[in-house]
Amino acid sequence: MPMLSKTNARNFFDEWSIYDQILTYNYMHHDDIFRDLRHFLGDRYGNAPFKILDLGCGSARHLAQALEDRSVIGYLGYDLSDAALAHAKSNLDFLRCPVDLRRGDLLDGVKAGGESFDVIFTSFALHHLSFVQKAEFFASTYQRLNRNGVLLLIDTMRDHGEDRSSYLDRYCAWLGSRCHSLSPEALALLFAHIRANDFPETDKDLEEMAVRAGFTQKLEISRYQWHHGWCFSKAKD
Repeated sequence: MPMLSKTNARNFFDEWSIYDQILTYNYMHHDDIFRDLRHFLGDRYGNAPFKILDLGCGSARHLAQALEDRSVIGYLGYDLSDAALAHAKSNLDFLRCPVDLRRGDLLDGVKAGGESFDVIFTSFALHHLSFVQKAEFFASTYQRLNRNGVLLLIDTMRDHGEDRSSYLDRYCAWLGSRCHSLSPEALALLFAHIRANDFPETDKDLEEMAVRAGFTQKLEISRYQWHHGWCFSKAKD
């Protein structure tokens, strides 16, 4: 169960028209999930400053909207796609703080350097890792957070008792019924990417990984179909 290769990630996300249409038409509930995230950040931080590490940042299109009116004092983002990073640079230009964008996968990003963060964020990226790598991700994330820091995680989940094959069949069928603007060729590319690279867990499995790493139990921020938004708080020492 290999992690999404750097070549495959670049190839998929450099097909920018596909990814952009998914965002524009809200096919995967990005608008809804990030609206809830924006409310969460406002309730938690208000005008208080925080520093954020964004793993698998993509274009940062929706996160940028969620960060509006917040006091971000530092942003570091990692992604494998040069096209995505170029869009992120433009979308985050409004932030009045240092913005550092680097090419790398989310495990590279969470392990690199000794800097700590108040918020670590990842969206629709963790499911590309193997089970063992996901556990490694939670452990590394815990180490990179400040004392009262949080991990904000958005991702797709399998239903309880559902195997990967059943999930892939159901999820691709669901996307096919929604993505009306995509050509048959674009849908075929999308489905091939999902079937080759997506290894989602159940929410129970991820929560157990997080608790073993030291996090408190999760707070669910949002759920739309199989798309979940969670907050994991760093346990007090």
